[in-house]
Amino acid sequence: MKPHSLTIALISALSLGSISSVANACTRVLWQTQDQGTFVARTMDWSESTQPTLVNYPKNSEYSTHLSKLNNINAKYAVTGITAYGILLDGLNSQGLSGNVLYDGGMDLGIADPQQKVGAITYLRHLLSQYKNVNELVTAIKDSAPIEELINGIPVRIALHISFQDPSGDSAIIEWRDGKPQIWHGKQYTVLTNQPGYDQHLANVKRSQRGWGEQAQQWSQTNLGTGGNTNPEDRFIHTTYFSKHLQQPTSVINGILKLDSTMFRIPHDAPNRPINGKMAGYATEYSVNTHLQSGQTFIRYQWGDTYTQFNYDVKAIQQSQKLIDFNIVNNDLAGDITQKIIISGK
Repeated sequence: MKPHSLTIALISALSLGSISSVANACTRVLWQTQDQGTFVARTMDWSESTQPTLVNYPKNSEYSTHLSKLNNINAKYAVTGITAYGILLDGLNSQGLSGNVLYDGGMDLGIADPQQKVGAITYLRHLLSQYKNVNELVTAIKDSAPIEELINGIPVRIALHISFQDPSGDSAIIEWRDGKPQIWHGKQYTVLTNQPGYDQHLANVKRSQRGWGEQAQQWSQTNLGTGGNTNPEDRFIHTTYFSKHLQQPTSVINGILKLDSTMFRIPHDAPNRPINGKMAGYATEYSVNTHLQSGQTFIRYQWGDTYTQFNYDVKAIQQSQKLIDFNIVNNDLAGDITQKIIISGK
């Protein structure tokens, strides 16, 4: 973990009075196909490299439900995913349940419940370790929110919301407002970006669709009704529109490349907003695209002097039953790196 650089980024945000100043990007999109299964993809957009690693936590491994490490339990299911600053942000468990953490400047966990021992930052790993599908997970969490967690050296909260999906195409979007979980549960919730709240995004799409006309008549000159920039509301509409035009894939690879193409990648050096009189930028650091039935996962990494694409088999990694923490910022990674990942484990 590298708290110093994250501290600088978050303190810069705090100096403007809002954590949402630091970066407000990332896009997730879900696609259930007729013959090739279910795919989920996301971009990781931020103001610096998040030092991502690929991790595998075997079934029955012990973990803490909070950064304090005071509440340790055992995982029912293996979990494989990608971390940012050492925290799991994307994962797939051995039952096919998948989750993605995205930035949400509107997060409000309310007053901490002294009986609640599950923390917000570690929430994704915990839920993927304990539940087998979206329906079971939603039933378990609908009445309570996790508690605030702070990382040592970072004086502000980490604001987030989470999307979940499983091989059936079931989906759930979870946000927290007034200390309570707000849950949108159903296959129709295929896109997630960032603030404002999810209801506003759905209203934006409904408004924009009035100008789109019939899908068969939509073309390259169709006005999507956005401002045409990289803000979360425009990216939500953009991804919704183009994902609706996807035709059935001919293979898993074809499905992965099609879904990957619908996400808006933030260009490097794109201006975000002024911080302390200086324009701050942000960009897409990497994208992750997973086929939930097979566990085949493809990553494109693009930051600094590293630009590479590679893939791996989540099921094979989980079957190894190894504890893994594998650095993915490496120009030497290309093609299928499954065995390289497994060999690195303990």
